[in-house]
Amino acid sequence: MRGGSYIEPRSARHRIESVEGVEQVRLPMRRNWFLLAFLSLWLAMWTVGGITAMGQFGTTGEPFLAIWLCAWALGWGFAASTVATQIWGAEIIRASRTDLEVTKGAGPLRRKWRYRADTIRNLSSCKPSGDMWGMREMQTPIWMRNRSGAVKFDYGAETVFIAAGVDEPEGRVIARWLAQRLPTGAVTP
Repeated sequence: MRGGSYIEPRSARHRIESVEGVEQVRLPMRRNWFLLAFLSLWLAMWTVGGITAMGQFGTTGEPFLAIWLCAWALGWGFAASTVATQIWGAEIIRASRTDLEVTKGAGPLRRKWRYRADTIRNLSSCKPSGDMWGMREMQTPIWMRNRSGAVKFDYGAETVFIAAGVDEPEGRVIARWLAQRLPTGAVTP
């Protein structure tokens, strides 16, 4: 073997932690650095525009500006929550014999989904799907469930994906962790 050093294996992105006596998997959101930089700059300019419009509305009281400021506030809130989720966000997975709980978000900006453990079937790891650019889904908004992930299971007549920010090998580790906590029927032998 000629010179050079080995490529070091990447460490796991997830960590298992105990919160209030309950074990959970915490997966930090996969960051999209371009989106983060773009939205941060956009937010700064959008904020200046909004402050200017507020000052003008205060002096003129134009109804159009009131409507525009409502739209401005929605846009600002969406962009700010996306930046916060990119920086501090995580997907948290908790499992027990009775339920599986998946939470996505950052701070008070969180969305929670609960699944009945006795209805979960065919729990397994899977290869996260890519898009037409060959890139994996970086992050779905916090109010939407994952459309891809490294762990999947059947829940009634639909397939649910979790662990969106990791690759398939790490998904296998998370699926094994879940299989030890969910009822036996959740995992197909």
